[in-house]
Amino acid sequence: MPVRLTGLKHSTCSMRVLITLEEKGVNDFDFQEIDMAAGEHKSPEFVEKNPFGQIPVLEDGDLTIFESRAICRYLESKYKGQGATLMPSPSDIKATAVFEQWASAELTHFDAMISSIYYQTTIRKLQGLESVPEILAENIKSLSANLDVYDTILGRQKYMAGDEFSLVDIFFVPYTNRTFKMGLGNMVTDRPHLKMWWETVSSRPSLKKWST
Repeated sequence: MPVRLTGLKHSTCSMRVLITLEEKGVNDFDFQEIDMAAGEHKSPEFVEKNPFGQIPVLEDGDLTIFESRAICRYLESKYKGQGATLMPSPSDIKATAVFEQWASAELTHFDAMISSIYYQTTIRKLQGLESVPEILAENIKSLSANLDVYDTILGRQKYMAGDEFSLVDIFFVPYTNRTFKMGLGNMVTDRPHLKMWWETVSSRPSLKKWST
């Protein structure tokens, strides 16, 4: 029985999972797009699957799991030995610790700022609201400083978690792609090592298929 993913292909969080499925060579999954405009993600049936009423949700037999990064980790474990290897072996505790370090850093030092910028520049506009200049400026300032750090890091290693492509790179992809759509692509291209990283990962077939 194939796994079922409920989400939206243009959703940043769904995108992480779709790219992971592609990297693992999983083609027989069931993808159910949800009508968020109609409030389907807040329906009693959906909230039973994710009490926070957010996408994506993965169902695999009697298992239901939400949170995109958790889903990606589960898929790497479920399809271990198939497709790309996206995490270290759990038996290698040092490599796993380093992987988790960089995964945590993505959430704290990248996602926190870029998701707020996206909300201010895009979501509020869709809601008919103006952005809050002070919040936008502060997040751009913080993100810029953190991207300087990442540029330095990528001068020492090829990918975000080391010298091998991993889930951490996938975690970065959706919002890195959105920087260009927000007119902030120079935050990537003005940093040579970050630019090279993006050119490398965005050339992967999985990103060409699902990074929108």
